[in-house]
Amino acid sequence: MPRLGVITDEISEDFNHALAVCAELGIREIELRSAWSTNIAAMDDAMVDRLAAAIEAANVSVCSIASPFLKCHIGNGEEATGRMHSAAETSRAEQWAILDRSLDLADRLGAPLVRTFSFWRVPATDAVREDLLETLTEATARVAARGKKLGLENEHACIIGTGEEAAWYLERIPDRTLGLIWDPGNEAALGSVPYPAGYNAVKGRIHHIHVKDAGRIAEGTPFVKMGDGAIDYEGQFRQLVADGYDGVISIETHYRLDGQAEPATRACVAGTRDLARRAGLPLS
Repeated sequence: MPRLGVITDEISEDFNHALAVCAELGIREIELRSAWSTNIAAMDDAMVDRLAAAIEAANVSVCSIASPFLKCHIGNGEEATGRMHSAAETSRAEQWAILDRSLDLADRLGAPLVRTFSFWRVPATDAVREDLLETLTEATARVAARGKKLGLENEHACIIGTGEEAAWYLERIPDRTLGLIWDPGNEAALGSVPYPAGYNAVKGRIHHIHVKDAGRIAEGTPFVKMGDGAIDYEGQFRQLVADGYDGVISIETHYRLDGQAEPATRACVAGTRDLARRAGLPLS
């Protein structure tokens, strides 16, 4: 059965408070990106121990290490061109250390999945395909050797932003260690229709799902409460039922209600549950 999850800092950077809200909302799967205003990949061992103790006390499962791996420039470039979520800007040369640290965290916290991005987006994405393919192939091998899964997020600020773009790489990396973190909202933010077109391009290789709703199918669209936007989430959820998806559907709002994260996430959890109910998608 699919499980509802949440990226905890979409509730609060106060990790213990975020866990309390998860308990109230009946969410038992959490995704770790930032806590106490520190990115997960930058945490020292003492902070990770503190995190682990809170997770054990709350009796929740870590479904993903939302690592910033490959959220950097593929070539020259100094400044980030997308959101970093407490992560420091890093060079390409530093990325393998980030992946290694993320895998160590996955082992320590019992997470089956580590996230990857695909470098900041460039004007001519086709021109860097082979370079990115080589990097993702190497990353897949490293993650497979550690017994984990690698989740490639389609991110509108990165080279791979749509289902169609992701499919090109997935077809050339047959190792199913690599799969997609499918994010319809990110595809919509590139002005591309995520469902059914984007989803159909990748539906056989989805490890994990992020949900956020887009005000419009247009570049630069603002994100809104789940169910209030332009994405056909009811249709998407019906298709997940038909396709037998049984992974995590993780709330990543990128939306604020009166400037606040927690009420926005609460509203999106309610909206997601309502959409799932109407679509006949059971969510534990």
